[in-house]
Amino acid sequence: MGRRSTMLAVLIGMYFFSYYYRISPAVIAPYLTHEFSLGAERLGLLASIFFYVFAFAQFPLGPALDSIGPRRVISALSAIGALGSLIFALAPSFTICLFGRALLGLGMSCMYMGNLMVVAIWYPPRLFATLTGLVSALGNTGALTAAVPLALLAESVGWRTSFLIFAGINSLLALSIWLTVRDHPPRQGNDAPPAPQKYAASQAYRRILSTPSFWGIAVMLFFTTGSFFSIQSLWAGTFLMDVFGMRPREVGWLISCLTAGFIVGSLLTGKISDHWRISRKRQALITMGLYLVPLLLIATTLRQGRESLLYPVYFATGFFASGGVLIVAHLKELFPRQIVGTALALGNFFAVIGIATLQYLMGWLIERHPAVGGVYPAEAYRDAFFLLFAGMAAALIFYSRAREITLFKQGSSDET
Repeated sequence: MGRRSTMLAVLIGMYFFSYYYRISPAVIAPYLTHEFSLGAERLGLLASIFFYVFAFAQFPLGPALDSIGPRRVISALSAIGALGSLIFALAPSFTICLFGRALLGLGMSCMYMGNLMVVAIWYPPRLFATLTGLVSALGNTGALTAAVPLALLAESVGWRTSFLIFAGINSLLALSIWLTVRDHPPRQGNDAPPAPQKYAASQAYRRILSTPSFWGIAVMLFFTTGSFFSIQSLWAGTFLMDVFGMRPREVGWLISCLTAGFIVGSLLTGKISDHWRISRKRQALITMGLYLVPLLLIATTLRQGRESLLYPVYFATGFFASGGVLIVAHLKELFPRQIVGTALALGNFFAVIGIATLQYLMGWLIERHPAVGGVYPAEAYRDAFFLLFAGMAAALIFYSRAREITLFKQGSSDET
């Protein structure tokens, strides 16, 4: 295995593990609700604080990746994640638990962008969508493998001990990143390459934010990533428990099906786009248009007596949500190499703030309906999932105005 493959494997390992933190509220929600006496709104806050901190960390993260380099940035934040897991496991109150989960959000904030930054530096541009899909797919196996094992682990040793174990694994991964990752490939020959144009952080942000197409992509990332991960990391589970009366272990299997769809879709969409040289934008519009179908089915059709639809609809939700890989590739190709980290991190801000915002708003909408015996009615989830459907439909219209990019050529000129 070459150096760049080793680096990517270690980074994907950390990204894989971050999904245990992301989706854990969906699996351990009953334990948290009982121990801290949580309603839907506070449970939504506990789940979403991870993503709020994660999102706002993107502002310094992008320039740090561009100027300091991925090795030091990712290693330091990984260590913070281990500390957050330890605090979460030992939390004596809801407030401390919230603080621990906030540190987890900070620690995991660079795992996806750090991977993409290494891909952008170490691999040729023609492979970016394929490798982005690979990173997303392999990372999401963390969500696939986390659901059922986390449910079983929480049942056997408790959710607190589970997070103590995670803190130890997280620490080992942080050390591995420091030992293996390097910021740049070794130079070939004696001649140094010409110095690229330097961008101050303010210049980079000004250029990105003044590009009209960036905003179409940002809105799409907000609703695509926000809707899927709001479902995967929390509300898919409570929907199944409340509407279908499922136990955590049964919920784990269906969340695994949702994640399996995303993994398969991520592997296919990037590969198809790179191999067949299909427009990122056109393929994304088709894929995300199809994503509307399972969202609408969850909002209006999935009810007791229709359990046979659960597995195909959950799989389709993940499969078509994977079109977000193409939107990330489209974003990367809009800007020159010197500010790719900043552009990707800023796009990721909108993606993650979408998770935090939509996850919380779904909880707010659900709690507008009275719970009976601690169970919310199907109508509560109808309103919450229809919010995702309507937002995605509007985002597709806005994104359709974004500028097309010539495949495999980075746009280095500003838009007017």
